[in-house]
Amino acid sequence: MSEVLPAPDPAKIAATPPKAVELVTLSAGTRLLRIHPLGGGHPIQWNEFRSWGPTGSRFDHHIPPAHIQGRAIAYLTYGDEAFTAAVAEYFQDASGAGVAPINSVLKAPNMSVFELGSDLTVLDLDGGWITRARGNQAIRTGSRSRSRQWSREIYAHHTGVIQGLAYSSSIWGPGNCVALWETALPAIPQRPIASRQLSDAAMDRYLDDAAKALQTYIL
Repeated sequence: MSEVLPAPDPAKIAATPPKAVELVTLSAGTRLLRIHPLGGGHPIQWNEFRSWGPTGSRFDHHIPPAHIQGRAIAYLTYGDEAFTAAVAEYFQDASGAGVAPINSVLKAPNMSVFELGSDLTVLDLDGGWITRARGNQAIRTGSRSRSRQWSREIYAHHTGVIQGLAYSSSIWGPGNCVALWETALPAIPQRPIASRQLSDAAMDRYLDDAAKALQTYIL
């Protein structure tokens, strides 16, 4: 029987401050990577946090109904598997069955990498905090609408300590992901290290490697 994430208990979440071991420090200089659309109906730049929401994304902390608001979020990856994880997350199959074919043209997907200008502290959802707060690891794999409820409560009660959520990719297990809140914006630098559209020939070998790892193909 698969785990089902219970509804968050605001009082329990408020009464469960993260322990030091349940936090991840993204130090100044940490490289973060994201794949983001430059085209389509909702283009977004390399350093832009999305203030429209909540959408169908897992950890949107926006207050429904969906509208432009002060709360904003950016989904990124980091570590040795950052690029493969970003490809897996961006092109994940809507049915939940792995990764869909990689379309490097539709909506002009762009890969950007930058280094944090200052330290950030994020809650490690792979750690013990979620259990202590009466949740479970279905927060990464189960109902996205329920995960968003948890994200809103975590944001409401722990923004003084953390600036977002760290979690393992549910699509590509070795991948490290982070959902940063608008409170992390001061750590975003003025310029990225690199920013290229996936359709750029310079990205071909990286996409080939990612497609092989993810057992998918490039259109």
